[in-house]
Amino acid sequence: MHNGLKRIMCAALLVTALCLTAYAQEDTSRVTGDIGEHTLDSVLVTEKRKKPSLPTRLLSGVENFFMGCDTNYVTPQQYNLTTQMEVSYWHDYYFLRSSKTDNTMVIQSDPSVILGGYVYYSIFGYGAVWNLNDIGIKAGKTNGTSLRQTFVIHTAKFFAEYYMFNSGKGAEIRSVSGIETKGKDRTFHGLDSRCNGFSVLYMFNNRHFSWPAAFGANAVQRKSCGSWSVGFQYNHQNITFNKDELPDYIKENIDSTLLFTRVNYHDYSVSAGYNYNWVLGRNIFFAVSFIPSIGYRRSNITEAKNLGRSILNNVSTDLNLRMSIFWNNTRMFSGLILEAHTYDYRKDKFGLTNTYGTLKYLLGVNFWKKPRSK
Repeated sequence: MHNGLKRIMCAALLVTALCLTAYAQEDTSRVTGDIGEHTLDSVLVTEKRKKPSLPTRLLSGVENFFMGCDTNYVTPQQYNLTTQMEVSYWHDYYFLRSSKTDNTMVIQSDPSVILGGYVYYSIFGYGAVWNLNDIGIKAGKTNGTSLRQTFVIHTAKFFAEYYMFNSGKGAEIRSVSGIETKGKDRTFHGLDSRCNGFSVLYMFNNRHFSWPAAFGANAVQRKSCGSWSVGFQYNHQNITFNKDELPDYIKENIDSTLLFTRVNYHDYSVSAGYNYNWVLGRNIFFAVSFIPSIGYRRSNITEAKNLGRSILNNVSTDLNLRMSIFWNNTRMFSGLILEAHTYDYRKDKFGLTNTYGTLKYLLGVNFWKKPRSK
């Protein structure tokens, strides 16, 4: 029985060895065949694949440098072309004060309903909007906002913008020190403000925080994240005031130190602030940006009393507040943006604070999907 057990064990070992040898030979043959097939396929693909052109490689390199991000936090723009429709509500507010007498006057422009849109190619965009309130209004009686234009660059690292627009003309005198205005005619068409400028903003945490997601709508924030930012702004405003357009009861009794003919100033400022994107759910997020600035202002004012001209160089301040909420599934997006600017002008006996804000509704669609996103 002992010999029988040995024979059985030897037979079992022999069968096992033969099976393992056969399996190893079959597996080696299969792997070798797969390698040969893949090698052949690779050769054919390599022969068929054409090397990208130099302009294509340069464009891809530039885009990766400016739009590179951590995809766990941000889904970058997946399309080359973006179109946006914008419906917005603009409002301007002017606060005039006399440092000599402490008298004040508050002027509020008529609200403007704006319709227009943007077109983006990759990171570059152009926007144009028109004031619907100007339709059917005679020349000289409009809000002066017939056309607002904006050129923008939205990238993960920085945001750049050039803008130009007019505002004013259609306005209302809200209050004047020492004069009762309630129940009386308060319309005023003698205010005209022309504005243009540019700004550049750099994001420090650009791998995880997306400014385009918050305000450009060509990316999607996936995880809540914030970033400090620094920037530079230039703003030029030319505000004219025609006192002859004031209602008679105001014109005859107003403190003359509140009046001016023209204020023309240039602001050069640096800014530092904080920005945060809060993800509320899949494809929806809320953003807030708070960026105060301080800089140098070159001012020129023509006063109404003596029609003289004085030059004043002083420190300028601006407060830029932006908030938005967006839904974006990478193909379509919709959202609201609230933006406000406050500019403050001061002279030894005269001061002017100009605040303008806008509430925008955006609806957009992306086209022409990028090859690597397909």
